[in-house]
Amino acid sequence: MVPLIPFMEWPSIPEYYLVLVLEGAISVVGMMVQYNLAATQNGRIANLHQPIAIMLTFVFWLSIDETQRAFLLANPVKGLCIMLAFVIFITSLQFIRRGEMGMKILLSVIPVAVLYSLMSVVSKIALEHGDSLLEISLNFVFISNIMMFLLSFPVLVSQKMRPNAKKPPLVIDRKLIKAAFSIGFFHTISWVSVCIAIILTPNPAYPGIITGLGPIWFMLYYKARGIPDSASPIAGLFMTLAALLLLFVTN
Repeated sequence: MVPLIPFMEWPSIPEYYLVLVLEGAISVVGMMVQYNLAATQNGRIANLHQPIAIMLTFVFWLSIDETQRAFLLANPVKGLCIMLAFVIFITSLQFIRRGEMGMKILLSVIPVAVLYSLMSVVSKIALEHGDSLLEISLNFVFISNIMMFLLSFPVLVSQKMRPNAKKPPLVIDRKLIKAAFSIGFFHTISWVSVCIAIILTPNPAYPGIITGLGPIWFMLYYKARGIPDSASPIAGLFMTLAALLLLFVTN
């Protein structure tokens, strides 16, 4: 993102940069949990926090935004439809795969969901201080990535320096480099897009509806690749319908 620095907006508000430190810390913790779950379980389990985070983000933002509360009170039908969509979303999540949301997994993803929902709320407050959608979003993601590097690198070094830590020889794994570059590239693009969406929407929970369908994408991916999977297509259908209902109601 360095070549894009001239196109970035640099707010003069000190609190903005404090939010970016918090953003980096939450992202490091959340992604460590996610990637460890993906490595030990599967990709869908690593994304099970998303529907929970969406609901929490909606509630947190509603608690601080008087305009949104007034809008829902003035439009009770829309408010009921939003709550119905959340209920269908969370209920379908329980049936997307039998035994997947065990207590151990639930305890792993709930803290991540809480952290990410708080991050979404704080991020919207910070991003709305910008004058340009794209310029402030580029800056937000750029500095957040730097903060993530500065916070995660000492963790990596400390793990390697443990007395019982495995010290394999340094090998340039092209497959690993390709995967890491792909994750970094697409994650950065998606993060900038999400930042723009968060600014434009009245509630930062709404952009998460699309990413909340992560378990469905994994189900389709496994089916296309012929990977054995016991996911429920019916539960996936209801999750998709809930997402469409929420997008339609909040449009």
